Amino acid sequence: MVVVLALVSAFLWPGWALQPASNSSATASGKDAVVAVTPVALPNDATTLAKILPDSVGAYARGELKTTTTWDSSSPIEQYEVTYTSGDSQADITLTFAQWSTAAQATAQYDALRGALTAGTLASGKVRVSGQETGDYEIHADEADSTKSVVVWRNDTVVFEAKGPKSAVNSFYAGFPY
Repeated sequence: MVVVLALVSAFLWPGWALQPASNSSATASGKDAVVAVTPVALPNDATTLAKILPDSVGAYARGELKTTTTWDSSSPIEQYEVTYTSGDSQADITLTFAQWSTAAQATAQYDALRGALTAGTLASGKVRVSGQETGDYEIHADEADSTKSVVVWRNDTVVFEAKGPKSAVNSFYAGFPY
């Protein structure tokens, strides 16, 4: 009788099968991933826009943040380029991103980038933050290299463009928090 009570109470006792929480660090994708490279710290004077960059996305760590002039013709407030790496330079992902003062200006840049992508569309859809639609995204094959792809997305006044190996870019975008 004592054994039966012990077994019954073990299965009915609250929390009997709880596993202790893991201490592994979370990545932007919300999945545990092995990041083999240490992320490069942001500069001390990093702007609010630069500070949105996660240290890692999946197995990719943030590299050095650099200002760029790539989209100067559309007059962004600020623009940057950063490489996310897994330690294998052949699999690096280059992320260019910028912010405009209005969503209309950001949309114009997004539309220009999207329009310049002539290779096949692999995926497209809406960007949602906290259930609210804040923009759009499109993933295209890289017309110069069939093993690579390009994803362009707009989140309100910010536009992002990520380029790299097809499988890496697709999972990078899916795990990127913005």
